[in-house]
Amino acid sequence: MNFPVPRRPDETNMTPRRLAGWEERGVADARRVAVRRRGASAAWRALAGAAVVLLALLGGPAAAQAHDQLDATSPAQGSTVDTAPRAVTLTMSNTPAAIGAQVKVLDAGGVNWALGAVSVLDNVATQELKPGAPAGKYTVDWRLVSSDSHPVEGTFTFTAKAAAGAGAVAGPAQSAQQVSEAAAQPVADSGGIPWSVFGLIGVLVVVVIAMIVVARRRLGQAD
Repeated sequence: MNFPVPRRPDETNMTPRRLAGWEERGVADARRVAVRRRGASAAWRALAGAAVVLLALLGGPAAAQAHDQLDATSPAQGSTVDTAPRAVTLTMSNTPAAIGAQVKVLDAGGVNWALGAVSVLDNVATQELKPGAPAGKYTVDWRLVSSDSHPVEGTFTFTAKAAAGAGAVAGPAQSAQQVSEAAAQPVADSGGIPWSVFGLIGVLVVVVIAMIVVARRRLGQAD
């Protein structure tokens, strides 16, 4: 922003008093210019800082929402099946990556009955079990790579009344909404942005507006 600078007449034709007046006016104009520049600079810094905070608030929830979540398991969390299943499955909200997938099916003694690698078809990850899995309670520890390349993991349990047999099949699938808090996954979310984020954004907008008003008032007082 350019401000007009008063023209100075030929100093040889001016009295000392008039010359001093012109010098004082020039100093005052220079001070007003400096104040305006400082006010404009402060306003821009405030806007830049507010923009950074706003992007952080909007980017954080968006990144959190990008992770896949567990929709269902088979056998279902906490369920009891007639016989130990041949395989356990995890149904995700999106297709996970096969590389890096790990599923452990541990019996009550801590023996892992998982057989081979995890297979992924569409959004379903399947882990086969070794033949002869005994009756009892099982804990499934799983870790998958989300479609956004971030790892997600969790645990669920089920109980088999009898050892694995020729006709053993996995139990019925269960919605993740019915999973107890003990098996709730840290990556699972409501799928929407929390209201607290909207509240923070509203407060930030008010702060930015207040900064702009204060900056304009300072510029006006400088005039």
